[in-house]
Amino acid sequence: MTEEIDVNLQAKNPSGIKLLNRLYDGHLVLNDIGVRLDEQLNNENEELTVPTQEDVNNLDDTFGKMVQTFGDITNAYGNVDTFADNFAGTTKDFAERLITEMADFNNGIADIGDTEGGLENYDNDKLNDWINQVMGDIVATNEEFNTLIKE
Repeated sequence: MTEEIDVNLQAKNPSGIKLLNRLYDGHLVLNDIGVRLDEQLNNENEELTVPTQEDVNNLDDTFGKMVQTFGDITNAYGNVDTFADNFAGTTKDFAERLITEMADFNNGIADIGDTEGGLENYDNDKLNDWINQVMGDIVATNEEFNTLIKE
């Protein structure tokens, strides 16, 4: 069942909303994987199957799309702070949360990719810290979205 939600976004330059939507699309991919992972971690009897190969492919695709989106933001606004300043009120708060979440995600993926041997040789403590950071970012973005839709 699909629920329709009306969201009022406040932007000085409406073209920024398309970029904001692209960031949100990345968030939705992470949120889906995060929810399924959280459910499995909280069920002691369930074997961990997340991330699946499809999830890994989606993460790879999302990383590429976010690199492109951040590049487009930089080209249009100079930097992410100026991009966030394009918005007002709770829209700006939401934009800042999305930027943080997707930047943390991309920085972690890039760090893993820069490690010789990739994920197999990546420090487990750093990986756990990064996963916890991104999971916390997902929750914070969801909370900011809930604030946005209440207006």
